[in-house]
Amino acid sequence: MPQDPNLYGQKPQKRAKRETLSSSLDFTAQLTSLMSNAAPQGSASAASGRPRPSKQSKDDIFRAAGKSKKADTKERDAKSEKLVLKEVTGTEEETREREWAKRKMESKARLYAAMKRGDYVPKDNEAAPLVDFDRKWAENVEGKDDYETSSDDDGGNGSDGEQVIEYEDEFGRTRQGTKADKEKMERRIRRGLLGAEELERMSARPSAPSNLIYGDAIQAMAFAPDDANKMEELARKRDRSETPPEMKHYDADHEVRTKGVGFYKFSKDEETRAKEMESLEEERRKTEGQRQQREAQRAARRREIEQRRKDMGDRRAKRQAESFLDGL
Repeated sequence: MPQDPNLYGQKPQKRAKRETLSSSLDFTAQLTSLMSNAAPQGSASAASGRPRPSKQSKDDIFRAAGKSKKADTKERDAKSEKLVLKEVTGTEEETREREWAKRKMESKARLYAAMKRGDYVPKDNEAAPLVDFDRKWAENVEGKDDYETSSDDDGGNGSDGEQVIEYEDEFGRTRQGTKADKEKMERRIRRGLLGAEELERMSARPSAPSNLIYGDAIQAMAFAPDDANKMEELARKRDRSETPPEMKHYDADHEVRTKGVGFYKFSKDEETRAKEMESLEEERRKTEGQRQQREAQRAARRREIEQRRKDMGDRRAKRQAESFLDGL
């Protein structure tokens, strides 16, 4: 098969070598020629560019329209010589809003005054006031007392503030100190009492009663009362109901309902009711006697059957023994 000589065995064509510049002088000459050829093209393109806009001022159509409108308005105002308001005020709607705001502020002021007096009671599904006005008032009073005490101490003589006096503290001890120390102790006691009352009011557990009796005690008031008239009044108020109380029984006619087979309606009269109960007891005793009698008869019958069965077994065994002996 003939082979194509162009497929195999061909050597690649040699690339033409770029002519290298022999020296820097040749490179400079070639660069100069290129720059000289490019200069006319750049000038032509620059000449053919978009011309700059002129700097002469032109009238703006929007500004002109605005100026003309303002001028027309001034001319009309000057001709009419009437007062022109920029914004309408004092309308009926503004008056209603002002009255509503005034009523709202008055209601808030009344509510705040009621809270300060302690007369305000929260409604259903309404949170309680967050401000404790009692505590606030107590703190204000204590602050005023502290300020007055400090001002008195500063303004008065030094001998009054430093005068040593005797006073009794919260534990019943006699102590010596200045008047300021005594007042400070009294303020601390008042603050502690207010805090205890607040904790007791906020506590979920009920407070313990103060008149509990601990240990063995004899209530002498029951034997020798201080006020005899008061004891007589209590005796008159005592329960005067019948002793023993009236007998109460089930009333079958009180409600409409279906009674069972064994239901028995007793009389409301006590004597008749007692007779009915006695008759029922007698019937029950008879029934119990008959039941016991039947049980005794049934037991005797059972014993008789067992005895007869035993006798029949003995006779059967005797016959079998005799027949066996006869067969021998």
